[in-house]
Amino acid sequence: MTDLPDPSFESVLPQVRRLADQANYPIQYLGGEFNLVRKDPRAMRGRVALCYPDLYEVGSSHNGLQILYQIVNAHPDLAAERVFTPWTDMADAMRIHGVPLFTLENHLPVSGFDVLGITLQSELTYSNVLETLDLAGIPLYGRERTEQHPIVVAGGHGAHSPEVLAEFIDVFTPGDGEETLVPLLELVAGHRAAGTPREDLLHDIARRFPWAYVPSMFEARFDPDDGPFRGLVPRYDDIPAVIKGASVFDFSATPMATRPVVPHSRAVHDRISIEIMRGCTRGCRFCQAGMITRPMRYRTVDDLVQAAEDAFANTGYDEISLTSLSSGDYPWIEELLRAMSERFAERRVSVSLPSLRVTGELANLPGMTNSVRKAGLTFAPEVATDRLRKIINKDIKNADVLQSAAAAYKEGWQQIKLYYLIGIPGEREEDLRAIVEFATELSRLRQKVTGKGAAQVNVSVSTFVPKAFVPFQWDGMMDRETVREKQSWMRGLNRSRRVKLKFHDPDQSYLEGILSRGDRRLAPGLVEAHRRGARFDAWREHFDLSRWLAAFEDTGIDPEAYALRERTRDEALPWDHLDIGPQRDWLWEERERARKLIKTDYCVGKVCHVCGVPPSLCFAIKRDMGLLDSSKRPILAMDDEGKTKGLEGVDDTAERRLTVASPGQVRSARRPQD
Repeated sequence: MTDLPDPSFESVLPQVRRLADQANYPIQYLGGEFNLVRKDPRAMRGRVALCYPDLYEVGSSHNGLQILYQIVNAHPDLAAERVFTPWTDMADAMRIHGVPLFTLENHLPVSGFDVLGITLQSELTYSNVLETLDLAGIPLYGRERTEQHPIVVAGGHGAHSPEVLAEFIDVFTPGDGEETLVPLLELVAGHRAAGTPREDLLHDIARRFPWAYVPSMFEARFDPDDGPFRGLVPRYDDIPAVIKGASVFDFSATPMATRPVVPHSRAVHDRISIEIMRGCTRGCRFCQAGMITRPMRYRTVDDLVQAAEDAFANTGYDEISLTSLSSGDYPWIEELLRAMSERFAERRVSVSLPSLRVTGELANLPGMTNSVRKAGLTFAPEVATDRLRKIINKDIKNADVLQSAAAAYKEGWQQIKLYYLIGIPGEREEDLRAIVEFATELSRLRQKVTGKGAAQVNVSVSTFVPKAFVPFQWDGMMDRETVREKQSWMRGLNRSRRVKLKFHDPDQSYLEGILSRGDRRLAPGLVEAHRRGARFDAWREHFDLSRWLAAFEDTGIDPEAYALRERTRDEALPWDHLDIGPQRDWLWEERERARKLIKTDYCVGKVCHVCGVPPSLCFAIKRDMGLLDSSKRPILAMDDEGKTKGLEGVDDTAERRLTVASPGQVRSARRPQD
């Protein structure tokens, strides 16, 4: 008897080519890019389809996806292929002609992979998660999937508030993903090859990996009559009630995307991207990224320069972006920029710092700005008054911005971009007025210091959305009508043609707020919204809040209860079962300090605030503090009890009691079995 061909190994490229004429930018569906990795699927022990649920031009250059792609494909018997959500024209054609969602490497159906790994970068891509599953022929609800369907895994920032997607995702992996994807893929592939029932497979994942949250292994509880969320209870005794987010502590040993796939067509970030450090302890009370990525971890200058050389040789890009949450906090920023300039200036390769703090580091570094692109400089003051800075715990002053901008104008920068927030708890009219007035002052400053005319100042104004694991997670967001009134008022204040105000859509912010604080009861609303056509909600031409509101009404959901309602201290939050970043009590204390206008000092190099990130694992590094080993790798200062010490004003006796641990030692101390 002749074996029938396995459809999961049959390329759909011929069908895709026939549909290409019906799509804009058809090249994004054809694959074949430079540095693409194509393996024989039949020879692989495990296969993962890595999905960024947005358009190719957005997801193709995402650094996290590129890193995971490189990590998996470094294993000879494992394969990672990429998939993005097709634009509406291609998606409609695929449905009409029965073409399933496919990967770009081998153009294989996504439904045939062991794992579908989805990056949750923004709540406004959640409708695309359902679109992706639907196009792949994978049931939307996890409970309806069988052994033949892939395990749907989700990571990224959205994995830190997972309950809104709990009915659709099989496994969430909050935290760093570099050390979790391969063991998860190997376990899933082994179980699938052995024919393990799906329920048993998911149970084993939840039991084996402390960083894996498997929603189907937990029962969600609510107050009677559709009241507030009451928490989660494990369905089995061998499953931990609290999931610990994965953390990579030996950051210098983690791979960088030195051979990224180079897109054929346009990409949002058409450059080399190198993450120079991870984490931030500035303590901004609205910033989720700064809270969940603690502690701070760094790569060495030598490693970064070598990675830049390798990536340049493998891509030919003419720009290198040194990324982090706050690049100016990198302890050796001057040395790094000097080394990059020496290597790349003559090759006309520019260096950009998209997350520069407002302290003038870059602009005041003589001899190091030749290779830095000078068209625009970006600062993120977030607010424009001292009172509001105390509320959000942002230590940037207007004078700092002016000083940095003046130096930058003298060095040749031509325009400034500013990021601000409105809707912060405690905001007043004077805070909004100050944004417009300061942007105007900043624009005129260029004429004062250079005589070349006012600078172009572009002001991006977003609306505060409360997120998980921040001190403001208990606060409600501002309603849409108030947001529109404030935006209109600020536009009316602006009299300068050289200042441009750009506001985020209040309707999109409102939906983001609903989804960022949601629980499992939102699932029917998401399904109904998708049925009504919701997809690509991050794109204004496709976003329509009315379909979401109609879907919520039809499914009995009160969206304002999620987005606008303030929570009490004792109320269970849909992410309380995750152990990530600072502890809950510390976050509440920070919220109280905000209301009292009390600033919390930046802890690196100053004092440990015992935020809940294990002190024995928190890198207390400060430039020039001398706590570096001979290879200039960051080391850790601890006292006899394993707690970090304040590193300023420590007397000699106390300093002699400090011990040091290398990054490798710290990493071994955090292994799951411990």
